[in-house]
Amino acid sequence: MKKYLLMLMVGGFFSQAALAQTTDTVTTNFVKNAAMGGMMEVKAGQLALKKGKSASVKAYGAKMVTDHTLANAQLKKIALSKGYSTAAPAMPASPLLANTTGTEFDKNYVTMMVADHKKTIALFEHASTNAKDADVKAFATKTLPKLRQHLATVESMASSMNLEVK
Repeated sequence: MKKYLLMLMVGGFFSQAALAQTTDTVTTNFVKNAAMGGMMEVKAGQLALKKGKSASVKAYGAKMVTDHTLANAQLKKIALSKGYSTAAPAMPASPLLANTTGTEFDKNYVTMMVADHKKTIALFEHASTNAKDADVKAFATKTLPKLRQHLATVESMASSMNLEVK
């Protein structure tokens, strides 16, 4: 009897996790894309620390590593508790970043960070209003101010470098 109840409980857990992954595409897409984007931000930030020329690029890279590592951990905790997947394929570093150094790296990194944060903010705004999972929705909403701060900082950096970014 105990074995049967355990099987029902385990089966119910897995079917609930599978249901969570299939019934709300906004949430599942958000979790997948936010996890992938967060990992890319960390990887790019690590490159900025190694290859960046200016102190501001290195400091921004360090902030990206710290902030996105924390956000990634929070998202992963929520995702694991709900049965959402945060698994992402291993991605190589952007050729724009991997194949450049010094001032050219700085310009490419700042330009990339502006574009990435605009896309990320749009992703998080969509999830904060449309995700059906309350915890995921709360995470997106709570993270938005930090992402907007990242964007404002990097846009200021772009302006001081006389970069035209869209």
